[in-house]
Amino acid sequence: MASYLTNGVTRWDETEAEQNAASLKVLSSIRCDQLLTRSPQNTQLSFHDCNAPSQFYMLRYHRDRMLAAVNELGWIEARSFLEGHSGVVRLKQVLQDHLTDSYNSAQLSQPLKLRITINSGGHTSVTSTSLPSLPLSSLYFSHFPPTLSQLPPSLDHPTSDRSWRIFVSPVPVSPSLFTRHKTTERAVYDKARSLIPTTPQGELHDNVLSEILVVNHHGEVMEGSITTPYFWRRGRWVTPPASAGGNTGTTRRFALEAGLCVEETVMRQSVAEGEAIWLSNGARGWGWGEIEKLEGRGSDGSIGTSPIRHA
Repeated sequence: MASYLTNGVTRWDETEAEQNAASLKVLSSIRCDQLLTRSPQNTQLSFHDCNAPSQFYMLRYHRDRMLAAVNELGWIEARSFLEGHSGVVRLKQVLQDHLTDSYNSAQLSQPLKLRITINSGGHTSVTSTSLPSLPLSSLYFSHFPPTLSQLPPSLDHPTSDRSWRIFVSPVPVSPSLFTRHKTTERAVYDKARSLIPTTPQGELHDNVLSEILVVNHHGEVMEGSITTPYFWRRGRWVTPPASAGGNTGTTRRFALEAGLCVEETVMRQSVAEGEAIWLSNGARGWGWGEIEKLEGRGSDGSIGTSPIRHA
């Protein structure tokens, strides 16, 4: 499945999308962490009607996002696998079977990223990679800890270590089903991530990751390529609305329902170099980073600097 540029905007080849429907899969990436069994919040977000602790991060929210995707795609068999309470149970069992087949009990003390996919026929597949350990406070909290956006000038560092370096893509994206939902069709996001500059060895700590924010053809920030972003605007934290065309991720849903943020349009021109923002995703929880200047291709394909505002 391919994307292409029209007047500087990345669009999807819908004809090719239909031709490749057989290989398309809906996916979600879930954190598996024994520490989560100590979290009452995670227990609540695992099942509707039981209090069994879960090692899977926001399991029910992952099922819900996958179900929304297969519904829009019209995948009847996949919907039958995922819907209802039994769908959450089946999803949990698939994840648990993968752990049983792939790891011993000692290895399961290490947090894992489980990447689960489901195709139109309702068949699932799971792969996994290791993740760094995190405190529960990086996975669940009642408010965003202060960052540079809120601290007085006399305090020149946030209360937690920086975990992301963040750029803004200069190539606008046309929203589609494949940006609204997380699927194996990732061409737009792969293209955006290809613009991230290589970090010189030793410049940043190994745990600092790179992210690039994706912008639609109206100049609205949609999302990050692998995260949901949160911006400090007018005395509150905001995240781009679903109408901008991005994924409605699991941690984003939690943040909105918990009142940690509100939806608000964030224009690309309002994002300042050096601005500190929060990011979240379903495998790594929450972390913060700063917007950096990106030297790369402009929306017309030319080489130039991403036009972000200087603080």
